[in-house]
Order: sequence, then C-alpha cells, then structure tokens
Amino acid sequence: MNLAIYMRTILFVILFSFVSFGIRAQQDPQFTHNMFNHAFVNPGSYGINDGITVTGIFREQWLGLKDEAGNKVAPETFLLTGDSPIRFLHGGIGVGIAQDKEAYTKNMLVKLGYSYHFNLGNGKLGIGLNANFNNKSIDKDKLNPVDVSDPVIMGLSSNGVMISDMSAGIFLQKPRYYIAFSSTQILETVKSPATVDGVAFYKNRRHYYLTGGHDIILPAYQGFVFTPSVFIKSDGNTVQADINLLAKYNNKVWGGLSYRINDAVAIMVGVAYKDIEIGYSYDIPTSRIAATGSHEIMARYRFKLEREKTRSGYRNTRYL
Repeated sequence: MNLAIYMRTILFVILFSFVSFGIRAQQDPQFTHNMFNHAFVNPGSYGINDGITVTGIFREQWLGLKDEAGNKVAPETFLLTGDSPIRFLHGGIGVGIAQDKEAYTKNMLVKLGYSYHFNLGNGKLGIGLNANFNNKSIDKDKLNPVDVSDPVIMGLSSNGVMISDMSAGIFLQKPRYYIAFSSTQILETVKSPATVDGVAFYKNRRHYYLTGGHDIILPAYQGFVFTPSVFIKSDGNTVQADINLLAKYNNKVWGGLSYRINDAVAIMVGVAYKDIEIGYSYDIPTSRIAATGSHEIMARYRFKLEREKTRSGYRNTRYL
C-alpha cells in the first residue's frame, strides 16, 4: 500500500470512529471555509505554500437568533491571517487576528508563531508552535440578572481579562494531498473575569483538529479538479466533523458542498483572478436551533515569492 492510500485509509477510519459515537459540539470559532483556514488552527502550515498568503473570513452565524428583549445574540466572527516562508529560518512565520462575538461576550485573539520545515520526497512537513493572546470580555450592561447586586456581575471588569496560551501542529503537504493535526489552547489557562476571586472564571479548553484532503482529476474532465476533504475538531469530550467536496474548473471558478454532521449543510462558490480569490458560503441548519442560515465570506491574496516554473497538466488547487 503506497503512502497516499495509507493516509486516506487512516483519515477514513478516524472519521468513521468519531461519527459512530454520534457526539457533536460547536467549536469556537467555527468556519465553513475550513479548507482555506489552516493557518488559524495549525501553526505547522505557516509558510508551507511557498508564498506570502493573507486570508480574511467574515462569518455571521444563525441569522435571526435573538434574546427575549429582541437583542441580536447570534455569533459573529472576523478573522485575518497571514503567513510566509522564511528561507534562512528553514521554515515559515505566521500571524492571526480574530474577533468573535457571541451574545454579550467578545473575544479578541492574536496568534504569533513559527513552523520548521522538512523536505519529504516531493512534499514538505511543517512542525509549528505559536503563542496565543486572548482578551475575553462581557458587556454586563446588557445582562438582566435576577439580583442586580450579585457580586459576580458587579465585579466584572469592563476591560475584560487577558489569557495567554499556546498551540502546536504538524502539517504534511504532498502534490495531490495533505494531512494535518494540531492542538490549540494547550495550557488550558484559567483566569477570573471578576474582581471577586474564586467566584467565576474563564478556562480555556484544549482543542484538537485533524484534517486532510486529496485532489482528484478525472481523465475525461481534465479541466476539473475535485477535492474531497474532512475537518474534524474536538475538545476532548465532544466531536464535530465537516465533510467537504469542492470542484474547481480551469483554476478560475469553484463550487462545492459541505456537511457538518448534525448541524448544517453548506453551499460554497468562489472565483479566482490572478492572485486574488473570493469565496462565499451559506449554511442551512439541520439542527433544531431557532434561526435561519449562516453567511460566510472569504477573501485571499497570495503573493508568490518565486516565479512558478512552467509545468504541464495538473496544478495544485488545494489552497484555492
């Protein structure tokens, strides 16, 4: 059995095992464009694509979700990442900035990291680490407590609390497939958001991410590249999996479907012009949550550090 088939077999077994338990969870933050978002969850991917890549994603989840007073409480997330290879460091560096709002809470997250690269035949393996800095805050003015003199509510800091942590990951890229594993919030840092010690606290939960994908070209349809992929995420107690299929035509336009088990079905479309790519997705909930779908917009710019060599046939479309 060759390496490509072996890797795909491992992915299938792990995915089947996770799904068999029937457990699910909303991971934080969540993106349908997970195949475009390796740099945010896996520092091993920094610089592995041989170019300076900047990616932005904006997501509005569960539109129409409101509280009893009619206030908008649906999650809203903005993400910006950038990474680049650094030749003299034998690897790459990356940075990520995200703002994630849910109901009356807001998280501002910054990630900075480095990945060391190994050449493996015609592929590359990245092993990365990054530092995470997360400011968590609660808008206590919008809370409606039963007891307005509750010491926890009174003690909440308007500036939030800063929590530091770290992430690690490995990322293997071959010409036609990739497989990666990472863990975020490894230290599971604990801090109190209130001035009343021991009453309330934030605790980071360690998260795990496993992802992989494979490019398929059918001999009868040379202009198309089909890319099935999986994106599995867990906090150690619950698991959620996205199963994706993208089809790209002549490296210019693409469309696809994604199924987030027990949560949503998503439709994805996108276009590419030179070094700029823009994608859109719409999630249709399959759960019982009382809300309409979720919108997501992705934009990416890739600046090639070296002129691509002329080559015939297949071009990698995994990083659309």
